[in-house]
Amino acid sequence: MTLRDRLQELRTWWRRRRLLRAYSRVFTARTGKRVGFTPIMYAYEQAEQDGLLELDGEDVVWHWPETADD
Repeated sequence: MTLRDRLQELRTWWRRRRLLRAYSRVFTARTGKRVGFTPIMYAYEQAEQDGLLELDGEDVVWHWPETADD
């Protein structure tokens, strides 16, 4: 794996993490609950409803473009 590939993986991971944090913040704004298991589950549920990911048993399958036009 080249450094460029590793950086692209890291960038993709970071973008996905930011997206889930944004969904968690929506949950916090609506309910006032800040930390714990529930906000992240809400984030996964909302991302799944939006078609960005699929929960397959214990795995998360992202339907997110690996490369994005910036």
